[in-house]
Amino acid sequence: MQKKEMDALQQGLGAVELCRQGDKIFWTGDVGRAAALYTRAFGSHAGSTMAHMRSLDKSCLDQVISGLEAWLDGHEVAQNSMEGLNKGLAAVFLSTLCPNNVSASLYKMESVLLGTGQGSDEIFARCSALLEGKRTPHPEGPMRLILELTQALACLLSDPSNHKGPRLYLRAFLGNRSETVRLVKGRQVEHVPRIVKAFFEQMSHKFSILHAGCKLERTTNCVQKPDELSPLESVEFLVAISPESILVRELQAAVLFSLSKFEESAETLSLALRLAESSDAKSNLHLDAQGMAPERKASLLVARAAAYFSTGGRAKEACSDLGEGFAVHPATARLQFQRLFSENGAGVAARVQLRQQAERGLSGFRETVLVRPDLRSSEGLELLDPVIAQLRALCHLEPDGGCRELRVRLADCLLLRGEFKEALSISSQLAATAPTQQSYQNTVQVLRGFARLLCEDHKGALEDFQAVIEHIAPHPSSCVRALCGRGLLRMMAGSHYLTALDYVTASRLQHQDAALTVRCLVPWNYRGLLCTVLLEQGRDMLEEVGEQSDSSGSSTDQDPQLSNHQPSTQTKESYGINKEGMAVGVHALAVLLMELQPGVDAAQILTADALYKLDRIEEAYRLLLCMEHSSPRSPVLIRLALLQLHRGFLYDANQLLKKLIHCGHNSCLRPLLSVAALKDKALLEKHCHNASKRILDNQQEESAIREAVAYLSIAIMASGGEAVDSLLERARCYALLGQRKTAIFDFTAILKEHPDHVQALCGRGFTYLMLNQQKESTQDILAALQVDAEKVTRSILSLKDKARKLICEWLQQHCRASLSTFLSTSPAPCREECLREAFLTSGALMKTDCRDPRWHLLYIDTLLAQGEVKGAGVHLRQVFGKEPRDAAAQARWGVVESWQQKYRLAAKCLSVVSEKEPLVLDFLLALMQTQQRRRLAQAASQEASGVSESGQWERALSLLTVAVQAVGGTKFQYLRQRAACLAHLGLHERAVSDLDQIIRSHSLDSSKEPAVLAEDLCRRGRSLLLCSRDELALHDFSQALELYPEQALLCVDAGPGRPRLAEVFLRFALQHYGEQQLDKAWYLIESGLKVDSSHTELRRLRARVKREVSGPCNVH
Repeated sequence: MQKKEMDALQQGLGAVELCRQGDKIFWTGDVGRAAALYTRAFGSHAGSTMAHMRSLDKSCLDQVISGLEAWLDGHEVAQNSMEGLNKGLAAVFLSTLCPNNVSASLYKMESVLLGTGQGSDEIFARCSALLEGKRTPHPEGPMRLILELTQALACLLSDPSNHKGPRLYLRAFLGNRSETVRLVKGRQVEHVPRIVKAFFEQMSHKFSILHAGCKLERTTNCVQKPDELSPLESVEFLVAISPESILVRELQAAVLFSLSKFEESAETLSLALRLAESSDAKSNLHLDAQGMAPERKASLLVARAAAYFSTGGRAKEACSDLGEGFAVHPATARLQFQRLFSENGAGVAARVQLRQQAERGLSGFRETVLVRPDLRSSEGLELLDPVIAQLRALCHLEPDGGCRELRVRLADCLLLRGEFKEALSISSQLAATAPTQQSYQNTVQVLRGFARLLCEDHKGALEDFQAVIEHIAPHPSSCVRALCGRGLLRMMAGSHYLTALDYVTASRLQHQDAALTVRCLVPWNYRGLLCTVLLEQGRDMLEEVGEQSDSSGSSTDQDPQLSNHQPSTQTKESYGINKEGMAVGVHALAVLLMELQPGVDAAQILTADALYKLDRIEEAYRLLLCMEHSSPRSPVLIRLALLQLHRGFLYDANQLLKKLIHCGHNSCLRPLLSVAALKDKALLEKHCHNASKRILDNQQEESAIREAVAYLSIAIMASGGEAVDSLLERARCYALLGQRKTAIFDFTAILKEHPDHVQALCGRGFTYLMLNQQKESTQDILAALQVDAEKVTRSILSLKDKARKLICEWLQQHCRASLSTFLSTSPAPCREECLREAFLTSGALMKTDCRDPRWHLLYIDTLLAQGEVKGAGVHLRQVFGKEPRDAAAQARWGVVESWQQKYRLAAKCLSVVSEKEPLVLDFLLALMQTQQRRRLAQAASQEASGVSESGQWERALSLLTVAVQAVGGTKFQYLRQRAACLAHLGLHERAVSDLDQIIRSHSLDSSKEPAVLAEDLCRRGRSLLLCSRDELALHDFSQALELYPEQALLCVDAGPGRPRLAEVFLRFALQHYGEQQLDKAWYLIESGLKVDSSHTELRRLRARVKREVSGPCNVH
């Protein structure tokens, strides 16, 4: 108790303090804040606060009461001062200060209504009493309006189906519209959904848009019952208090529709639908949520369609709503349609509009598809959604689910949209109908074919397409689609030519339908490949125009539909293909490709080529001219140039060719030249060749030569590689540019077709000369000489000195090698045909430089080889005189003398080259007959013996060389003579070589006398000693001593002498003894003792070796 008393005392003291603060603030003029403090004090301790308030004078108390009333009534100024206070506490405080205060009572009643809603009748009665003035004070102004609204709310909550509550609201609203709306939205905002619900339930039965029980009332002439609500005023009130409510907007639309305000009704229904889509279900009551259900949405959409339809001029929007409504909930939409479109033939008109709008939508889709920038794009598919919806709506409105025509159109749109499974289902059902009902059969089969194709049933698809194409009277559009579908299947099977044939036929029938089919019904991942295949095959077909094929295709059992091989000429004729028809078909195909790929040059170029083949030159020119302005590429430029040449505009053609050359791409010529006329190709070739000649005649800079090469390349391509003059000129240009291998390629191209072309042979030969390829260069020049020696000679003379000398040297070397080869296989005189090349070569060489003696000598040698000794002598005398000083010329005189059997003179003449030029001597000896060479050798040997006696060993050596070479080294007498001569001259190495040959012959012929062999061995041994090859020399001497000691010792006495030779034997014996090669040492000791038996050192060495080897074995 004491604690409670203490707490009460403290609360009382706190309330007193708050009241004092309130007094202070009150006297400052802030009544609101003062009232707030008094209210807090009342909440703290009511008794103390009331005691304090009674102490205030009446005016102060009235101001506090007014502040509390203002706060409870919701005035904004009071709201700021009272922030944070409980309105319930303020209402109790106000009731305590002023019993029966209206503001406090209203707040309490509103609090009761906001809660469970119980006691609504009591609150209604109290509000009625206050309004009727049964209690004082009598409410006036805003307070009365608040009471009226509270009374209306209490009545509505008490019985929502009673018209009295809504009428009370309408009466208050009509009395003061703005204030009523403000108060409802401020004081009864939590009850707004109940208010809307009550109005909706009491009014909706009047409007068939919202209720299915009665017919639509389109006029306002109906007498309103006393207890009924005014529709227009009710809607105005509901819109004012809840503009975001779906039910309010539906009711408003229904009222406007009943008043024939169709456009406003449609706008309101649009707003309701937008609200239904964007509203959050948690913020709406159950009935609002029902407004978002499919049935409600379908009903609203059909209602809006009716409003649009009634407005006039809004058929597109009406049909769109009908389609969407039937898509959302078909059953509800159909019932709503029957209610709203049942008068004055509106249903029939609506169906007609639906059909027209579907057709317009489909046309719009086709237009959008045809202008797609990307072939693989799926842009515009969304345009089919309303079309499909409208067609489905029409089918739902039909009693039997839609006529056959509607279902065919629906299947078509579904297939275009990509719903191929549903399209297959519908088309299969249509195809299965009785034969008497099979209208649109071609269209149905095409649709089913494409649906099967997209479902990977290629066999079934082909059957459908084939049935349409083979029909007696096919529908044109269906036939085009069937051809496109069959062509696609053929492409998938690899039969590209037949694919192109199908699309050629389709494009010639209706190219726009063909384009639409490719863009819509061909799968997107096949469209690019299809265009590529059609472009390639179109190009191939165009190139075949004018060509004749001699071979006929062999018969085969394979179905040509899916064959991988291109049909033969006979097969093409069976398809009805001819030159003109092929060109027309390719043109149609190219136009189709242009529509499918507007920005691709290849299709436009193919179109231009087809126009050219059809002799529509001006059209082709205009098309290419447009392309040249947008994309000046090489294929366009060359075609424009060809057309300008065809039209006779040479200057324009030349300017276009310059642009083409500047681009640097000539590979584009091949496709054009394969379709160009022979006359035009000849014009192009001539023009380009002449242009290159003009350039080369005026300039020789590298850039000018390159430009000329470009012109020549075009000329060569225009001629099919057969322009010999252009090839020749280009090869020379390449050589000037340093591209020698490329030049050789061009020369070779000429020689493949013209093997005897002198200029090409010379050009390639000179090019090989620059590459230092002697063999190839020589062969080409020799081949050219055999064709026209005069022209080749002039070409050689046109070369620079260094090149001319080198090619002449190569020709001489080749000619001499050839002469040597001929003479080695067949003795002189040779046949004339074998020497023809040598005569041509020598003649040409003499014409290039008659002062060079080598060329005359080559000519003389050729004459001698032919056996024309007299002619050779005459020419030799004319060029070199009777007594020539030149050694080579003297040697040729020797050959002439030998033919005249003057062998001693011949030997003398030939000896001048025998030592200096042994190869020349061999060649000249080959120009003689065998008997002549044998006699020449005898004469040379005799002459050598004579001159050697007089000590002229060098001259003797030359003569002996002639003798040896004349008999081919087979006469050993001449070899011994020459070896002796060589030994006299100190040329021991050569002497050893000759003796080697003689000694080898002894081993082959054992019948020779031992004394002769021993002598030859001693001679070689002596020369070997003089060459410092002592060991080999000892071997020869030892062998000679064993073979014939007496002759050997005689030779030793004449040669090095016995003491010297014995010393050499001793030196090498000691060397072998030191190396413990006792057997070799013993052998040398024995040979040395044969030379000098009294040699003391050799004897001692023998005894020493003998002692060392004595033992079990004896060495003898």
